[in-house]
Amino acid sequence: MNRIPLVLLQAVVALVIFVCLVPTPASALTVDVTPGKIPITIGYHGTKLVVKGSGLNTKDVIVQIHSQLGEEHLKYKGKAGGIFWMKLGNIVFENVPKVYLVYSTRDIHDMLPPKTCKELGIGYDALRSKAKIKTDMKDFDRDTWIVEFLKFMEEEHLYHEEDGVVKVDKENHTFSVEIDWPFEAPPGEYFVEAFAVKDGKVVDKAQARIRVERVGLIKQLSHMAFERPALYGIIAIIVAIVAGFGVGMVFKGGGGH
Repeated sequence: MNRIPLVLLQAVVALVIFVCLVPTPASALTVDVTPGKIPITIGYHGTKLVVKGSGLNTKDVIVQIHSQLGEEHLKYKGKAGGIFWMKLGNIVFENVPKVYLVYSTRDIHDMLPPKTCKELGIGYDALRSKAKIKTDMKDFDRDTWIVEFLKFMEEEHLYHEEDGVVKVDKENHTFSVEIDWPFEAPPGEYFVEAFAVKDGKVVDKAQARIRVERVGLIKQLSHMAFERPALYGIIAIIVAIVAGFGVGMVFKGGGGH
């Protein structure tokens, strides 16, 4: 009669020992963005984004923000007749994002081998390898134009790479980075990706999203421009006339003193 309770007690003790000896699995990497929605209003001129994450069990992390891959249409210049510089034709970059921002604890080339970066789509090298070009240009060098494209997008504040800016709290297994979100970024959905890196490998990753959208009067005017272009044109002319009249009155008033 006393044997059954003893067996149960032994089983419970064995279970407790097993639970204590089995290592607790590490928390999964998380990433969060504030704000998650960016409203484009009349006074909009970009904003500050704070990207934070937890469950980081490494000292290195890469954060990148990008849109869906698509096309970018640009015009290239040249000398017409070997004399005048002018726009000569079109060049289309395919399989590239409209916005691409990368931030890291240190140089990503010191953290990951080029092959891994290309496979995971991390960094400019990955963009170079995936981008395609269509053009009516006769003599064109792909690598040169990819470099020029990246420079152009950086000048437009739509592409950016920066290392040494992601802060890691080893004790709390968290990371954070503050980002200047460019007002040039068009409305749409953007992906925020965080990669935990250790010993030349990505050991964990997490993803969040940002939504950029027009609101209020800006949204109404944008809708009008597409749905009722004639009315939109009339309003634009009236606004231009009123603005010009206001500037004229300012200068006229200043000249009278």
